[in-house]
Amino acid sequence: MTDDIKRSKGKFDAVKESRYWLPAASEERCKKIGKKRGLRLVEVVDTEAEVLPIICIFEGYPDE
Repeated sequence: MTDDIKRSKGKFDAVKESRYWLPAASEERCKKIGKKRGLRLVEVVDTEAEVLPIICIFEGYPDE
């Protein structure tokens, strides 16, 4: 299965990241968030933090 989502582990620099991102509890939650907001999930970063360890990075920005 190829879903074109980049997966990585380690630190996440929120200041340097220019794309739209949100923290989540799991990759599955990232996918649900993307579907709900109409955004394509392009990268998942596992920070291995205790609370909300996953960073979901999306293509584009939601309409607000």
